[in-house]
Amino acid sequence: MEMAGWWYRLAALVVALISTTHSAQILGIIATPAISHNKVFAALTDELARRGHRVTVISPFPKKPIPNLKNIEVEMVLKDHNIPNFYDIKNMGTIGLSIFVWNVGLSCCASVLQHPEVQALIHSKDHHFDAIMVEAFMNECFLGFAHKFKAPIIQICPFGGTAYMGDWVGNPNPFSYIPDPVLHFSHHMTFWERLVNTVNGDYLRIGQEFYNIPRQDSIMRKFFNETEPIPPLSELVRNTSLLLVNNHFSLNYPRPLMPNLIEVGGMHVQPPKELPQDLQKYLDESPQGVIYFSMGSVLQGSLMPETARNAFLEAFSKLKQRVLWKWEIESLPGQPSNVKLGKWLPQSDILAHPNVKLFITHGGLLSKQEALTRGVPLLGIPIYGDQHLNMRKAVNSGYGILLEFENITTDSVLWAIESALQPRFRENAQRVSRIFRDQPLTPLEQAVFWTEYVIRHKGAPHMRSAALDLAWYQYFLLDVIAALAFSVGFVSFILFLICRAIFKKVCSSTSPKKSITKQKKH
Repeated sequence: MEMAGWWYRLAALVVALISTTHSAQILGIIATPAISHNKVFAALTDELARRGHRVTVISPFPKKPIPNLKNIEVEMVLKDHNIPNFYDIKNMGTIGLSIFVWNVGLSCCASVLQHPEVQALIHSKDHHFDAIMVEAFMNECFLGFAHKFKAPIIQICPFGGTAYMGDWVGNPNPFSYIPDPVLHFSHHMTFWERLVNTVNGDYLRIGQEFYNIPRQDSIMRKFFNETEPIPPLSELVRNTSLLLVNNHFSLNYPRPLMPNLIEVGGMHVQPPKELPQDLQKYLDESPQGVIYFSMGSVLQGSLMPETARNAFLEAFSKLKQRVLWKWEIESLPGQPSNVKLGKWLPQSDILAHPNVKLFITHGGLLSKQEALTRGVPLLGIPIYGDQHLNMRKAVNSGYGILLEFENITTDSVLWAIESALQPRFRENAQRVSRIFRDQPLTPLEQAVFWTEYVIRHKGAPHMRSAALDLAWYQYFLLDVIAALAFSVGFVSFILFLICRAIFKKVCSSTSPKKSITKQKKH
């Protein structure tokens, strides 16, 4: 018995030593003050902490205490920016929106990097990190931490990513069949759509390279004011060891992927938890079903134009189904008896209830992933960003109806709801749900595996694409094309000279000879 106890203590000690050996020090930075972005980022950092890694997170969000996780909460001070009513943001256009986002990103960088605890990390001499995790969204200034701590870079994109993000890891992005996230095209594009897609994607690439990166580089150097020189940010960003994107080919479109660009779409979705008692009762006692309505965390219901709000209210009052509406203020004038409001609602858990028949949404990617995990059809009202792309895919796949915000009337809302409640939409949603969930590992398990893989293999340089070492003219084989064109031209010219010489020779030999006769004098 004593011997058995000794072996048990020895085994426990070995397990503890192994656990300690594989435990990594990870620094995560997310500066975007958007709840949806934080949900994706926090899903991974929290899980890494639960698995025994020691994680330090810098973010603008408070966190519940988690063992192994230290949270440095940073207040975002966004000065000199006109934050628009997001219902009007589509009027800004691609150029205006991208410049606005890049400028906000600079303010976020300054707010984080000047924080005393962050400055203490920047100038520390005794800290060590095995990986630096950064949100891949206007946060390139934080890559200075990777140089300081000589740690691999892991970037997490809260959506499917852009062409210029693919450039960080040498990933191809043919504009001929990969639509840009801010456009509403499918992967089968007309000539005009391919032209617009190419111009839009290259504009973002050029703006990122010559407008955003130099300004991010400047602010990085301002706060990483150490004696050791830091390489250019354009070089640091191309040292990204791993890019995790919140995407999956079943919810978007297939595309080529380098081994260090991993799709982990839906990694924030957890198994459904028990609902609050009042919500559980409301959903259980709805024999005709419930329509869940939420425009996400950014689009506040109280800021919705009055005409659109009244159209929804009148349409809802004519339904036999109940409506559960995420509404952020105390009251809603004209609220019908079949509508229940909630300032905050556990969306993913609500969508798991069998009585939820339809999700009216802005078409945000996280909302779409949660709905399809549960097999719930969508009625989408896209406003900005990738919402149009998400809903266009839902329409093409047969599990969603798209209603443009400009076209909202009582009749259009009723038509859209009645159409989306048809059985075929739910059947298609459940079919796509089965495809989406048919993966060898859950999205979160994949994200954890590849994060630990990069840490284990010291940045996994064997996954780095040689495309990153090529000049642009080499990557597009322009030098090869030029050499081939010159060779073909040179050979063609030589053949032309030979043919011309032969032609002259033949012509001269076949022409009649002129006889020169000397006339004799008589």
